Amino acid sequence: MNSSIQIEIQNLVLTKREGQYWDFKEKHHDNSASLLHDILCLSNSLYKGNKYLIFGVSDPKSGCEIKGIEEQNKKSQSDFIDLIRSKQFAGDIRPEVELRTIELEGKKIDVLIVFDKPLKPYYLREKYRHQDKEVRANSIYTRNIDTNTPINMSADIGIIEMMWRERFGLDIQPSSRFIDLLNKPEEWNRDIDNKAFAYHEYYPEYQIEFGVQNNFKEVFSYFYANKKSFRGEAKFKYLSTTLFTLPYMYCDEMRILLAVPTNAHVQLLVREVWYMYYVLESRNGAFLNFITDGRFNFGLGESIFLVFRNSDEQKDFNHYLEKNLDRLDSMDDSSVGINAQNKIKDAGDDFLFNPIEIVNIKKIFDIWKEDKDIT
Repeated sequence: MNSSIQIEIQNLVLTKREGQYWDFKEKHHDNSASLLHDILCLSNSLYKGNKYLIFGVSDPKSGCEIKGIEEQNKKSQSDFIDLIRSKQFAGDIRPEVELRTIELEGKKIDVLIVFDKPLKPYYLREKYRHQDKEVRANSIYTRNIDTNTPINMSADIGIIEMMWRERFGLDIQPSSRFIDLLNKPEEWNRDIDNKAFAYHEYYPEYQIEFGVQNNFKEVFSYFYANKKSFRGEAKFKYLSTTLFTLPYMYCDEMRILLAVPTNAHVQLLVREVWYMYYVLESRNGAFLNFITDGRFNFGLGESIFLVFRNSDEQKDFNHYLEKNLDRLDSMDDSSVGINAQNKIKDAGDDFLFNPIEIVNIKKIFDIWKEDKDIT
């Protein structure tokens, strides 16, 4: 089954053109300054969504023909990350990228995903030159329709102003702004164990009200040393208006504070398998980031929760899980899962989730992430 990224790139190739968020390259760059310029243009594009630098497809003048990438011309993800990390970016704020390899018409295509973050504009504070190309210091590049800002120029002031408005959250609704603020937990005044309210230090009109916690039990309660767990509701307020609510929980009695995970299932040929997860780009994922101070510490020696960067990543994992049922079923039962299962049986409880399978799905998830990162 095709992954979501494979389907999306295939549809972009079929358009026979380039656009605001995608650019075709017949092969990988020989000049690293040109590569950096292309990444900066895409990362500063005002398009709301991820951008793609697609290698192995000719440009529209040549009909967007699928050429594929030869092994001797191939770059690894670390090549791209090392290039970005080694440069002097203003404020040390750098684009975030990920390399994926897909197959179209029997040929391998490399796709550099440039993730859309509200951190524009990205630009260098020191120039970078390679051979005859130079990325200038303090020049802001972008991509307008299907054209990059020339490497010896800078974007129009009106477009740059829109980038800064996005970074400062001046162009989004309060509910969306809340997610951005939650992803900066160090900027909040809070003491969740002792105070019912938390507020943002720079924007105190954004507040979180933590409700009363009540006893509850879920399958993950039995993975902790103490099975006692408590659940409450948090109200996310802008001025006096509640924008949305999210559940939070204490596990291991009152030792571990977390956002409540979401349940998901994958329909396989012979059965359903279930797992618990967070998507970092969602409200709940941002809440988890806030609660754990960005450390995602679940207080378990062997975590059972899956953490996805975005919904596309979750879709890709579901496809992977569907194709690797035999690997899931052939895994040895872990002592962690067996121990949780025995504790559930002794307590006379029953849950939709199989504790042994939860652990094994997390193992599959770790294998998938490692394979994806290597690719």
